[in-house]
Amino acid sequence: MNSNLAIEMVGITKAFGTKVVANKNVDMDLREGEILALLGENGSGKTTLMNMIAGIYTPDSGKIFVRGEEVVIKSPIDAFNHHIGMIHQHFKLVDLFTAADNILLGDKSYHFLSRNRVKKLQAAVERYGFGIDLSRKIYDMSVSEKQTVEIIKVLYRGADILILDEPTAVLTPQEIDKLFSVLRRMRDEGKSIIIITHKLNEVMAISDRVCVLRKGEHIATVETAKVTEKELTDMMVGQKIDLNIERKEPVHPLPRLTIRDMSVVNKEGMTVVDGVSFTVCGG
Repeated sequence: MNSNLAIEMVGITKAFGTKVVANKNVDMDLREGEILALLGENGSGKTTLMNMIAGIYTPDSGKIFVRGEEVVIKSPIDAFNHHIGMIHQHFKLVDLFTAADNILLGDKSYHFLSRNRVKKLQAAVERYGFGIDLSRKIYDMSVSEKQTVEIIKVLYRGADILILDEPTAVLTPQEIDKLFSVLRRMRDEGKSIIIITHKLNEVMAISDRVCVLRKGEHIATVETAKVTEKELTDMMVGQKIDLNIERKEPVHPLPRLTIRDMSVVNKEGMTVVDGVSFTVCGG
């Protein structure tokens, strides 16, 4: 197998019961020092495929190679031993602990009362420009800050192959820009990154290559710079799709819903809607 690849999956099949085949004979590879977008509709088998690299599932058949060596990954500990870390959609953090304590949990040298435990992590924070206070409690943090803690956690454990599952799903546009800047910096330092997504604009903005799955099968892997959003859409869906939807002008539209000066504060105390007004008309 190719030792210039960080990860290579060959003929991977995973089924749940007799009726649900999540992945069928999938081939996929991740190069050293690249960002690969794993693209597909909801239910196309993206997360299941990555969970087999992360040690959450084991494949029914097929082989996984890490840097040219065939491996068997039966648990997240096995994945970490191969320097693989996955940041899941739903964060796995202890709200009452500080960011530093969450990152260090599981480290045999970690001591909850150690005064220098934050200093141990400061280098990683500064190196990638995370800009986060590790002494803060998790419950005081925004969603993007919690995600940053999860990323630092896998980096601290030595991961140089990172998998991010729908990392932008709960982020604002500004937070997405910041995350992408960090990921580019990590790639430029030699990290290999997989982003699971179905958002075409983000695929075009951040990835070097795109691996497309459809109904659990590998359709194609292409260079991002050599493909259009339209072509990726056709691969995802399996047929030509017209992204331009034409609608006739409504006849005698009447207001059905009016919103005036609506503001919303989320549970983290952040304003997510600020003074929005609009009217929805019938038709």
